[in-house]
Amino acid sequence: MNILLAVDSSSHAKHAVQMVTHLSGEVNLFILYVVDVPALKHAYLFSAGSENDFEGYRKEVARLSQHVLHETRDALLPFARKIQLIADNGDPAECIIQTAEEHHADLILLGHRGMTESSPFLLGGVSQKVATYAPCSVLVCKADTPVLDRILLAVDGSDASKKSAQFLEALPFKGPLHLMIEMVWSPPPTSLLASVSKSSIVAPKTTSAKSKGEAFLRKIAEPFQKGPYEVEIEWKCGDPPLAILESAKQHNVQMIVVGARGLKGIKRFLLGSVSQKVLEHAPCSVLVVR
Repeated sequence: MNILLAVDSSSHAKHAVQMVTHLSGEVNLFILYVVDVPALKHAYLFSAGSENDFEGYRKEVARLSQHVLHETRDALLPFARKIQLIADNGDPAECIIQTAEEHHADLILLGHRGMTESSPFLLGGVSQKVATYAPCSVLVCKADTPVLDRILLAVDGSDASKKSAQFLEALPFKGPLHLMIEMVWSPPPTSLLASVSKSSIVAPKTTSAKSKGEAFLRKIAEPFQKGPYEVEIEWKCGDPPLAILESAKQHNVQMIVVGARGLKGIKRFLLGSVSQKVLEHAPCSVLVVR
């Protein structure tokens, strides 16, 4: 599996570095450090610095990037079959996405914040842009994870959620692991149900939805029974993103796995409202699968 690890000098990047240590199997690792030179220049010159002063500052930042790249490589040598270091400059999100395409990455790992402290989920935030536009799956690492033993896989019966389960099968984490596979059924609005009940059309019933949902969950869970997962399934009725976030908190999971919208054309860039809300509000790492 080809994995692109995006790092910088922030403490948040260490969360992504740490996540690599929880992977098992053969991994080809590409470690990328992007320096946003135009942004640095703008900030530096408007703080009364000169062009000559900036050139010295830029070289120091470049030296720091090389130090971080080599330090990260040395730390991860035992956890990857092959490691390649990549230094680039430009818009971080664009460089990450382009590098993922060039190296046929199966997964991008990055911290949820970079060198700036602005919210990563505001329009233009690096993690938000990468998760939305990346050509592959993206794991946004939000917290220190010394132990990874509880994962929540959220499915909804769609092809996208089936792919997320298959991806998790192909990307094994070191066990033992407790895997909760959850499905949340969102009933039609009350006003719509009231209108339908007056017609000859039978409205969707919770009992039927639960029966079909649990059957789907058992089918999804079957391949995981072989290990290294201890599997638990759960069906809920309610608002999907809210229910997923509540379950993550209740069960103290370290990672939520969701599928991106599997649509073609320009809509393929959308995460979908559920994935977007989970990514934005989850207290733990979020793996968005494509």
